[in-house]
Amino acid sequence: MFVGRKNELQLLKDAHASDKSELVVLYGRRRIGKSSLVHQFAQDKADFYRFEALEGESTPEQIRHFTETLKKQTNDSLLESVRFTRWEQVFSYLTTHVIPQASRNTKSILFFDEVQWMAAGRSKLVSLLKYYWDNEWKAKGVMLILCGSIAAFMVQKVIRSKALYGRITLEILLTGLSPHEVYQLMQRKRSQEEILKYLLIFGGVPKYLEEINLNQSFYQNINRLCFSAHGVMIQEMNRVFYNQFKEAQNYVKIVSLLQNRMYSFGEISAKTGIPSGGGLKLYLDNLEQAEIIKSFISFHKGMNTKHRKYALTDEYLIFYFKYMAPNLRTIAESRSQKIFERLARDSFDPWLGFAFERFCVKHAGYLARLMGFGDEILIASPYFAKEDHRFQIDLLYQRMDQVMTVCEIKHRNREINTQIIPEMERKCALLQVPRGFSLEKALISLYGPDQALKDSGYFNHFITLEDIFKKFPKSLII
Repeated sequence: MFVGRKNELQLLKDAHASDKSELVVLYGRRRIGKSSLVHQFAQDKADFYRFEALEGESTPEQIRHFTETLKKQTNDSLLESVRFTRWEQVFSYLTTHVIPQASRNTKSILFFDEVQWMAAGRSKLVSLLKYYWDNEWKAKGVMLILCGSIAAFMVQKVIRSKALYGRITLEILLTGLSPHEVYQLMQRKRSQEEILKYLLIFGGVPKYLEEINLNQSFYQNINRLCFSAHGVMIQEMNRVFYNQFKEAQNYVKIVSLLQNRMYSFGEISAKTGIPSGGGLKLYLDNLEQAEIIKSFISFHKGMNTKHRKYALTDEYLIFYFKYMAPNLRTIAESRSQKIFERLARDSFDPWLGFAFERFCVKHAGYLARLMGFGDEILIASPYFAKEDHRFQIDLLYQRMDQVMTVCEIKHRNREINTQIIPEMERKCALLQVPRGFSLEKALISLYGPDQALKDSGYFNHFITLEDIFKKFPKSLII
């Protein structure tokens, strides 16, 4: 079931409808739905050619596979007798036999999926694509889509490459589905509370969410996917790292450190043994580009401050380190279908509270739109001091309209009462509100305030679980 992605689909449609050739770069983490997006866009396009590279294969095998794929899509008998050995031969064939076949007033769409595997991890292929784009394809009405799931390659070797500088006409970083889109994906067959739990464990990653059986309960699904010997999520940890990163052990070392608390650059270097001058910055940048970790700077510090700290933000990995990794042997040997209930009996509710805080920080822009000031955000960040390893204020907005909005986030299975006011006052006292700024307060919780808290007028904004899952009015859609 394909849901959402309206903005990305419109960008692709606009590019296809333009009166010039278009070079599109589409990237995002594994399982995020890049191929599905392109297929949804191209489902009614006659001149669409897709080539998906093979993971870990050599250049000769990539060319052989590309040729076989081409043969199936063109039905050209010439390809039965020819054997390409170089990419130049493949691209020359596309230039003379495929691209000219496009219908009048339309574009040939060439979709190179997982281009980092196609290139065998090297930039030589990107330079070759630049040559054919400049000298052959750009003048012939081509829409070339380069797609990849290894962010480091796509950013460093494609987007920032000298070869394609100034040639990319559209760049799309595909991220997870929004909460409302996940609600659509679940077809309203499960409660909002249950859908939120799935979001807190799997994030908005479509491929993970598609594994959920909507005719099973939350615990049945989690046990089947994560706590059975053949569960599809058991090996996902290894796929995330060993299929995506060279020197994977260093990336795992960093992420393992960040599983429980945030650390500064120097602390990460000291605790992992990775020298600060030995590529640590590159590791952290690659992890951040892959949306596995995120760096935070408290709002009152400059962008280059040494106060920058890193935290693990990938929902599945946070859940994996907490509940799956320590129990892999039990999972492998047990035949019980209720392992998760036993392991998480006393800790799951507090864990959900922390996970909900992370969820709200991750979706700060989405929540700001719900509160009506999405276009006013300058900074959206937690508040913390240099010595802190946890946030003192969950989420703080500094806005262009000279307002600061302090958010209190509560994951409680009841309405919030007036006892929260002294707690909120203590947090507001931490802030030095800039001169001329007003201070607003927001409460983000599952079921909102009770009547007494509402009547007190203390909070300026309330966001509930129902708000999070509701459909945006058209005026709020970006």
